[in-house]
Amino acid sequence: MYSNIFGLLLLTRIMGRKHLSELTYFDHIVSITIGSIIASIAVDRSINTLDGITATIVWSILPILIGYISLKNLTFRKIVDSEPLIIIQNGKLLDKNMSRIRYHMDDLLMRLRQKDVFDITEIEFAILESNSKLSILKKSSYNHVTPKDLNISTNYKGLMTELIINGQIMASHLKMLNLDTKWLSEQLQTRNIKNVEEVIFAGLQTDGQLYIASKSNVVK
Repeated sequence: MYSNIFGLLLLTRIMGRKHLSELTYFDHIVSITIGSIIASIAVDRSINTLDGITATIVWSILPILIGYISLKNLTFRKIVDSEPLIIIQNGKLLDKNMSRIRYHMDDLLMRLRQKDVFDITEIEFAILESNSKLSILKKSSYNHVTPKDLNISTNYKGLMTELIINGQIMASHLKMLNLDTKWLSEQLQTRNIKNVEEVIFAGLQTDGQLYIASKSNVVK
């Protein structure tokens, strides 16, 4: 079991994936194979260590080679990674496509609920991606109204910049904002915070507001 987990983690590094969920079915097969090889080397003393390492390297290179070929050949990519499959279209279930991949109704309903969809008729398209994730496009009448729909202008809201994390000042972030520790100390003092170690988190919003979470309370 642990060898298979190690194989998965190794493959995510090799393929440049950020999460295990991004791996395709082929990637999972390769990771299990790598894990099995590693387990065999550790348990079976009759296996030559050099042969085991060679096999691991070969199986590690294989997904990179397959990935390169897939980029150049669409047909080959469809064979290895499969292709997205429409499960729901215009609020109607495509039973043939579900049967084709042995996709159970219970699984579909669970994934819809995870995306806050409890009524199939609200869905324009539901597509099962090659990594087994479900992508959903709701009918326009069921989408949330946005300020743009109402012609309402909104202010820009960017990312908050971290200034203090667990009592440690992010000096590089202060420099990036053309600020210094003196300014930060003054801001803390105005909020009756005398020691920076009392601060769990402090961040500067794009509108200039300083958010501070201290061990005793949360202030702005």
